[in-house]
Amino acid sequence: MKDTAIIQETPGGERGLALDFDALVLGEQAALLRLARRLVWEGEEARDLVQSALADAYEKRHTLRDPRAGPAWLRRILVSRAMGLLRRRRVWHVLREALDLGPSAPPSPEESFTGAERWHAFGRALRTLPAQQATAFSLRYLEGLDLDAIADAMNITRGTVRIHLYRALQKLKAADALRGDTP
Repeated sequence: MKDTAIIQETPGGERGLALDFDALVLGEQAALLRLARRLVWEGEEARDLVQSALADAYEKRHTLRDPRAGPAWLRRILVSRAMGLLRRRRVWHVLREALDLGPSAPPSPEESFTGAERWHAFGRALRTLPAQQATAFSLRYLEGLDLDAIADAMNITRGTVRIHLYRALQKLKAADALRGDTP
């Protein structure tokens, strides 16, 4: 982004640092679209993602303290939006299995029975875990959170999260609830 997108006259007529949002968008829109395409792999969805990220940025433009950080700020907003979208996709796939909605193509009767039974067996095994282990496992492998986010959510240390995850995985493997799907 060129400095002209950052440096403009302030309301008092002085030259200083102020965000020229239109210039920022013009300078970064192509790069944001490339990034979005790499994150979601679908052109139309990438364009929608960029538009929603830019709308968020426009609403929050007054919170940006240093206009020179504008490009990085826009990328952070876009990545945050993309991660939310990808998380919702992953949760939707898990819910489809849980509700036995199956994939778009109709599965065979054997596949339907096996998938539903497998999901129910996994759910039963997960419910036998202590609460801390089940919560850590669900946040990590079903919600896709990283260790630091799990530690914050559970109000425990990162090391304790790792211990809970290790123990949960060991118990689920012993119960044969992960059959070939070990995270």
